[in-house]
Amino acid sequence: MFKRRTMMQLAAAATLSLASALPATAQTALESVTERGTLRVGMAAADPWFYKDPISEEWTGVGVQMGQAMAEDLGVTFEPVETTWANSVAAIQAGQIDLMFVLDATEERKKAIDFPEHPLFYYAMGALIQDGMEITDWQDLNVEGTTVGVTLGTSVDRLLTETLPNAKIERFASNDEAVAAFASGRVDAVSQFHPALIVQVSRIGTGSVVLPRPIHAVPTSVGLPNAADSSFKDWVNEFITKTYESGKTTEIFEAYISTKGIDPAAVPGLVKEDWD
Repeated sequence: MFKRRTMMQLAAAATLSLASALPATAQTALESVTERGTLRVGMAAADPWFYKDPISEEWTGVGVQMGQAMAEDLGVTFEPVETTWANSVAAIQAGQIDLMFVLDATEERKKAIDFPEHPLFYYAMGALIQDGMEITDWQDLNVEGTTVGVTLGTSVDRLLTETLPNAKIERFASNDEAVAAFASGRVDAVSQFHPALIVQVSRIGTGSVVLPRPIHAVPTSVGLPNAADSSFKDWVNEFITKTYESGKTTEIFEAYISTKGIDPAAVPGLVKEDWD
């Protein structure tokens, strides 16, 4: 009897020992966010996506509002984490941020991080033109004697070089430098993605933004960490799909640019299906 009881005790002890040695059930990627209680969103200065007030140091912008809406839907706290566009992919890989809005899903980035299936929204290669200019087609700018400014090394630079072989292309180190050249009359037009141009117009108080044909619609996305399971990616994909299709993306964009004194009815939005 003693021997039997002893063997049962030893067996129970072995079972407990084995159980304690087994790894705990791994959290899913989505559970890691919800149980931490915060959604960490990368912030890289680029109005209208992310704008940091130099006095209050408070972040505002379309990406900020989207992050806040996501955090509310998850029932967690929104946590802005300052980064740069150049460092954003590395910050995702290092686990410093959970996601980065308005990050184009290039083939190179897909090798390092993940992206949802549905685009966050669309923007287009636009043109900021001088008052009095009539531009409906890219070929209207493809004229000798017309000078077009662009930011050096961008995808817009590449497309513009291919599209306007007859125009003079002036390249600048930053978006702001290109627009400053436009404001001073050194260039006739500037090409960037249209939401950035819309905000620039509000600052300089001259010119107008057009989407010349053919329209180059570019989908942008949300950068995410590569994970063993797709739970977080699936949730983000569902959220941004619903936000885009319900018109909430447009609502967020229009509300933000209105704070800049821009009439949303007078500028192209982020939904390509609405572009004429």
